[in-house]
Amino acid sequence: MVVEDDALIALDIVSLLEDMGHEVVAEAADAVTAWELAEGGPPDLALVDIRLAKNTDGGKLARKLYDQLGVRSLFVSGSITDDFRVAMAAINPVGFLGKPLTRHTLGEALRSATHH
Repeated sequence: MVVEDDALIALDIVSLLEDMGHEVVAEAADAVTAWELAEGGPPDLALVDIRLAKNTDGGKLARKLYDQLGVRSLFVSGSITDDFRVAMAAINPVGFLGKPLTRHTLGEALRSATHH
């Protein structure tokens, strides 16, 4: 699942994932839509931006995905701070990637996710 409010960045992430052989089962620009999609069929992993459309919070979404559905998140954002990393540690995130995202950094993060 890709949760990103910038349509061009979301398209880029989806393309990278599909090029690497992954299936993107859902896309959303805000936390409410993402939650509704995840409830309908939890994804294996969520790639989540921190600041989302409709003034929604990717951190809160990631916590809810983990606590209620067991879905881990990989944060992809230009807004990652040390405080955010500490706050999210309890939900066992796959990792934190800055923007712009590259095929290499995404691939490394996904490989580490599959080895946990």
